[in-house]
Amino acid sequence: PMRVAVEICVTSVAEALAAERAGADGVEICTWLACGGVTPSSGLVDAVRTAVRIPARVLVRPTPDGFVYDPAALHALLLDAEIFGGGAIGLVTGGLKADGRMDRDLMRSIAQLAPESELTFHRAVDKAADPLEVLEGCMALGIDRLLTSGGAALAKDGTAILQRLVEKAGESCLIAAAGGINAENVVGIVERTGVREVHFSAQRRVPDASPSVPLSSDQAGTSFSFAPDEAKIEAVMSALVKAGLR
Repeated sequence: PMRVAVEICVTSVAEALAAERAGADGVEICTWLACGGVTPSSGLVDAVRTAVRIPARVLVRPTPDGFVYDPAALHALLLDAEIFGGGAIGLVTGGLKADGRMDRDLMRSIAQLAPESELTFHRAVDKAADPLEVLEGCMALGIDRLLTSGGAALAKDGTAILQRLVEKAGESCLIAAAGGINAENVVGIVERTGVREVHFSAQRRVPDASPSVPLSSDQAGTSFSFAPDEAKIEAVMSALVKAGLR
């Protein structure tokens, strides 16, 4: 029987610990989930890796402004890839050319800077002109993993493309599904596509009990306090177990 791996996208040590307690197979460390995530600090990465025993990957994305990078953003991305790659941690990264094709030169450079790191091409694929062209690039360059919603806002709406990616990748590149995955839809997504890994975040907003002095004048009255949603992880795990997928 197929065993579906579960990865949780985390922004704190508390979220990573919750993922480990709930039985997740690994975590991806990032910051600023609301924009899809950007590169976390090296301090946070070290703190998470110290706190949990399950494997950790790190998102290397210098800016929330899309995936076609100018020279300054490329400089930041490549330096971060080299620094994290020195610790042989798995890197989740990627970029596109202006015409929507995969930036193969960028991925080739990252592979050279982080030769011991497992590489994942991230959801830049979902902004690409052709997800299958991105997968072809991953296979040609030896990229280990592709994280995607199948080109849709939600994985449940991208299952046709996800299935094609899984079939084309075979054993040469792991396809991991992401995008709105929860206990209600995870089994259907897996059964329709054949993906062997799912990826989602599990945090919930909590009321800010501190005095109402905003730290940003643009965000008056907005709370930025979050807590781990361990129940969400447990529910997804339970759904997979009941379906015989774990």
